[in-house]
Amino acid sequence: MASKKSEGLARGAALIKKSIEAAKASGAIDSPEAVPAGVLKKLRLPNDEKISPAMKELLSFDATWIGWSFDDEEPEFEPMSLEEFVEEELGEEAAASFGEAAELLGEDCIPLPSDGEAHSFLYIGSADERGEYPVITLEAGGKVSGFVPFDVWVAQRLGALEKGELPEAYKAVCQALAEENADGRVNFVSEARDAADRDDDDEGEDEDEDEEGDDEDEDDDE
Repeated sequence: MASKKSEGLARGAALIKKSIEAAKASGAIDSPEAVPAGVLKKLRLPNDEKISPAMKELLSFDATWIGWSFDDEEPEFEPMSLEEFVEEELGEEAAASFGEAAELLGEDCIPLPSDGEAHSFLYIGSADERGEYPVITLEAGGKVSGFVPFDVWVAQRLGALEKGELPEAYKAVCQALAEENADGRVNFVSEARDAADRDDDDEGEDEDEDEEGDDEDEDDDE
């Protein structure tokens, strides 16, 4: 059920239709290649959920602009972890600067087209009330921002909405997605954490679990 804050907003398939018209007018997508209807029917997100009506609307028109392609028989996305995404987009040396973000955002990431120094991905964590997952953007130095619903992100990139700061009406939607998927911060600089530090933390947790198991065994013996 739509909240009062999001009522009246252009969203979903209707917003994508406006985005497609804007792309046609500007030439942003000049040679569209639609994903066949039979493929879209079988396509599932990495969490096995169906794609949203907005994504279906976009892919029914074109998939090349967004950089996706699918096998006709077994269509699937190619997700990766946030750490893998950082290494691929920003280099292995950048992984440590996104250590905190990698801990917060542990679900699958689907790469999206970069925009200059901004590298974005669709985060398959928790969707909003319209079934849209957040697009999160990373920049060098551990900068994390966005949590913009997929349909809104597409509209910004294709010209149906202005780039930059979103209208106030959309900000509440981004805030809700930040709260559902992370710790509520829509924009933050990730704390740097080395892989060795994360391994030490994991080992500490394992040791605590082992100690708890030993205590339970002693209680059983008594």
